[in-house]
Amino acid sequence: MNIKFLFILNDYIPTEPAYVANTGKYIDGALNIYLNESLFFHDPNLNLTEFASQLSEWVQKVQNGARDNMNYESINRNEDLMNFLYKGDDKWGIYSVWQMFEPTEYMNTEVLVESVNRFLTALNDGLIEINYDYTLDKFNQ
Repeated sequence: MNIKFLFILNDYIPTEPAYVANTGKYIDGALNIYLNESLFFHDPNLNLTEFASQLSEWVQKVQNGARDNMNYESINRNEDLMNFLYKGDDKWGIYSVWQMFEPTEYMNTEVLVESVNRFLTALNDGLIEINYDYTLDKFNQ
């Protein structure tokens, strides 16, 4: 199974008191995740830097041999929004409370890691391109 992440950054950074302390850590936008070209997940207002930071930490562990689940926990929700679940034999399942359908296949580690890294690189490039004060490089330090 293939996975693809597509996003559109919003050019508005919230100034409400709840977000001021996390300036740069709350950069939202639309996120679509496709499995084998079918829309699996859509959120028009996801905190992309929060999601990317958690993905980045997780993918580094996986690249170093760990096979821990990834559980995306948002500051805005009381439950995990998305999980990559290790099924053994280098296969991963994906689950989201907002998924559009139940996947019937698993992804192998290499496909998942490559797709996550492409998303992280594209998001970082997008942050640089529109001159956000924060990039994922700074955010993950």
